[in-house]
Parts: sequence; structure tokens; C-alpha cells
Amino acid sequence: VGGSSLMTPISDEAFAALKKIDSATVANAIETFDVRPRTWGYTGQEIRCLFPEKGVMLGYAATAVMGPRDSGEADWRQGWLDFTQAVEDTPGDSIAVIADSRLWPFQAALVGEVMATIMMRLGAVGCLSNGAVRDVEQMDEMGFHCHAAGVIVSHGSMQFLQTQQPVQLGRLTVRPGDLIHGDVNGVVAIPTEIADGIPAAAERLMAAEQEIMADTRRADFRAADLKRFY
Repeated sequence: VGGSSLMTPISDEAFAALKKIDSATVANAIETFDVRPRTWGYTGQEIRCLFPEKGVMLGYAATAVMGPRDSGEADWRQGWLDFTQAVEDTPGDSIAVIADSRLWPFQAALVGEVMATIMMRLGAVGCLSNGAVRDVEQMDEMGFHCHAAGVIVSHGSMQFLQTQQPVQLGRLTVRPGDLIHGDVNGVVAIPTEIADGIPAAAERLMAAEQEIMADTRRADFRAADLKRFY
């Protein structure tokens, strides 16, 4: 188990406001602060939202890596116990961020109904994984959000290899305590140092976009009219 780098949670007002904004707009708003390259901090098409009708998934990351275990390996459940403690210790709403091991990727489902139920009782609102999950109907019914690479029917022979260390999910690096925002568009990590300013930045961007789109609805709209916006 590695040491956590949990950050101070953002204000309740900012958290509530972020839940009302789509992830694409959040990604645009982050760009205005110029705190990282524009190609960093979000998932690619290999991870998809399994329950888009649930809207925004927002919370602080509790991280882990899962991978294969040998048939005779002892005490392999300790990693799961360590991770459940990490979920419980994460302040506010948490998200279980579980990376699939490169040793045998897509051997099995990393999260199912029982794990989701336990994590939800300990404060998790959903999970994010570059691996697979199962029991999707049950997770949907219980209100547990999920972003994953797909679905696999069996739990295989897996164990938690690491807990509360930075994990890599495709192009996205997630550290323990990172603020994660996801919806049908994908998942983006919000730097906590600018998180309180994201709602206002998003509002300015949306207003600008609405002005452009309103202009295009004019009967006499022409391409030349765009010059004043760009």
C-alpha cells in the first residue's frame, strides 16, 4: 500500500455547480487556466460511459491496480480490504479508479455487484477503469455510475496489486485524491487548485457559444459573419 496524496476537497458550492456541467464544457473551461497541455487529463475512446442516463459522475479518486493471481497464493484478499479502507478514507464522494494490470489485461471483470455495493456503502458514487466490469444491470439499478472499457462475464482469478498509488488509464494519469468528472462525453481530471473557478469559466464559455450559435440561426447568416467571433 502506498501513501496517499489526498488533496483538500473543494467547496461544497463548487462541487454542486460542477455536477450541473457536462464534461466537455469542463474540459474547455480547464483550458482557459493554462495549467497543463491541452492533450492531457482526459480519457480516450477506449473507456466509455456505461450508464449515460445517470448524467455526471463526480468525486475524488481512490486508486488501485488489479491483476492476476496464482491459484495457491495466500492472503490475496488483503488488497481488497486495503482498497475498501482507502474508499472509506477518501473525503466526500469518492470514485473507485481501478487500473487493469498489463500482466494479463482483460482476463476478467474488475468490478461487479458485490464490490460495487460495498464501495457504494463506503462513499463511492461510481468506478472508472480501463478494464472490464460485470453485473451491469445490478449496478445500474443501485445507482452506481461506471466508466469502463467493456464487460466480461467472469471475475476470473484477480487480486489488488497496488492501492493508493498513481495509476495510468490510457492517456489519463490519476493520483489518489484527484477530482474526477465524467459523463457520456468521457472523463476528465480537474486540477483542484482551479476547481473552484471552473463553474464561472464554464458559464462564460457557454455564453460565448450560445452567441455564436444564435448568430448562425439568422436567415441571412454567411460564413463571413464568423469573423467577429474568430
